[in-house]
Amino acid sequence: MSNKVSLVVGGVVVIAAVAAGAYYFNHQEGKAPEAMKTATAPMAPRNFAYDAMPVGITLQPLGTPQGYGAQRLLFPVRREIVYADSKGLTLYTYDKDAPGKSNCTADCAQTWVPAAPLANAKSAGEWTIVARDDGSKQWAINGKPVYTFVKDKEGGDVGGAASGGGGMMGYGSAAVTGGALPEGWHTALFVTGTVPVTPHVTPPLGIAIKEVTDANAVVFIDSRSMSIYAYDGSVDDDKLTCGTAAAPASCTNRFLPLAAPQMAHPGGDWSLISRKDGIEQWAYKGQPLYTYDADLTVGDVNGIGVDKRWHVAAVQSYFMPANVVIRNNPGRGRILATPTGMTLYRRDATAWSNSARQLVHDIPYRPRVGRMIRDKQCDAECQKVWHPYMAPNDAQPVGYWGVAMLPDGKKAWTYKDFVLFTYDGDKKAGDMIGDGIYDLVVSEDPNKVNDVGFPMQGPASLFWTFASL
Repeated sequence: MSNKVSLVVGGVVVIAAVAAGAYYFNHQEGKAPEAMKTATAPMAPRNFAYDAMPVGITLQPLGTPQGYGAQRLLFPVRREIVYADSKGLTLYTYDKDAPGKSNCTADCAQTWVPAAPLANAKSAGEWTIVARDDGSKQWAINGKPVYTFVKDKEGGDVGGAASGGGGMMGYGSAAVTGGALPEGWHTALFVTGTVPVTPHVTPPLGIAIKEVTDANAVVFIDSRSMSIYAYDGSVDDDKLTCGTAAAPASCTNRFLPLAAPQMAHPGGDWSLISRKDGIEQWAYKGQPLYTYDADLTVGDVNGIGVDKRWHVAAVQSYFMPANVVIRNNPGRGRILATPTGMTLYRRDATAWSNSARQLVHDIPYRPRVGRMIRDKQCDAECQKVWHPYMAPNDAQPVGYWGVAMLPDGKKAWTYKDFVLFTYDGDKKAGDMIGDGIYDLVVSEDPNKVNDVGFPMQGPASLFWTFASL
């Protein structure tokens, strides 16, 4: 398959073939570059973690997506992540509610609609199901009942206004950050900045918690914001030749003890271990904690799968479908794949840009774009080689995962509101041959809006990219 460039000249669309990936890393169809090959180790289990959300509770990132150009960003800044219902609508809390009891009734409940649990939903983590005065059920987080707002129309809306990807991408794009909320009403926040609002874990000085995308979880981080790992075994195990500060030089990757400061005060689930090498090491719930010296930047979790005794020290885990696995790609991060290792893809729309696709995870997810292009992203001809990745008939949205109804009544998985696909051009586990295949629309009129499901000024494109976490 070659890529296509559509040139609009005098109202006539002229299609020219372009070598696949000519603009992207010199990627050539039929060849998998060495840097793109995917390791076979699946993600290891996580310690301390519980499911962050029950069925029917989802996540929506908010931000101010912009087009490219002076002082504009091509991708959204995830300033906040809010909890949302099964349709992706933002959830809110109300100051006048009592713990476990809603005081928003009658006319109030017509505007602020109680968030009802799905039929098969059960409490999980901070989420409980409470009874309303009329006998109906409603979700509550930390005892606070949650609601949707009648003026919100789609995921990412706040206070009846768009946030997180509405409007036109490209030059002159306007930022919309959501509407003002009436006094007493607040978005039900999951993350603000990079700091989770929940769970209620109080780590000692020098340790914090953070959503780490590649871990698919909320994890402990050290004072450098590097991921922390927990060890399932004795801290003085003589066999840990590459797991101690005194490891031999032949060990190129080591798990290093998480040293506590001299005046550290243990308490609660936090304790100190006096090691034979003289290090006072932090432990959580009795398990010694480490960092990994091959984690080079914030968000790295390269220690996953290196040794089955070490796991990311996570305190909240995210839902993963049973028929999706996470594979490690050294150059591109954690990538979603089928159980047999075949890469999963998403199709995105953007103003044409080379540099943005050089990011480790490619173009960051813009959920509103995923929803907007859904009906135009892959027609019958396209689906001869690109196939929606099927979900079970009883699949329900949870966390970043949702379902898209196909014309035949079946369901396909969506991740952060992008439908996932497999590609026939991939022949073996780890292939990413579909990455970078695109359709480009260029108009002779620089002021013309090109609509590929998402209206854009300037050159517009639909391109395929691997689905990363």
